[in-house]
Amino acid sequence: MGQKTKTEYGSIEISSEALAMIAGAAAVRCYGIVGMVPMGWRQGVSEILGRDALSQGVDVNLEGDEVKIDLYVIMCYGVRIAEVASSIMETVQYEIEKMTGLRPAAININVAGVRLFQ
Repeated sequence: MGQKTKTEYGSIEISSEALAMIAGAAAVRCYGIVGMVPMGWRQGVSEILGRDALSQGVDVNLEGDEVKIDLYVIMCYGVRIAEVASSIMETVQYEIEKMTGLRPAAININVAGVRLFQ
């Protein structure tokens, strides 16, 4: 299931997976982020995902025309969590809007842990 748009030439469907990849790529470029964590990380934060598995740390919910994004991240020790989270939200919103034309209704940052190195 994805976001559908009709044009005069046909229709465009943007999948949840594509939105997750855009959001994940935007998030890991932000200062203070060590990596992404898969959802359901009950085992602990030992499994930090690299740049090849960006969408696994992102949950995208499409409800009608609304896009809600949850990101699960590990932050670097010593950063201001609120400021880094705000930066991630702004960056992800900008990238989603720029690449798809969609405006996310909500972007939630879930800080799964803090690491001493970046």
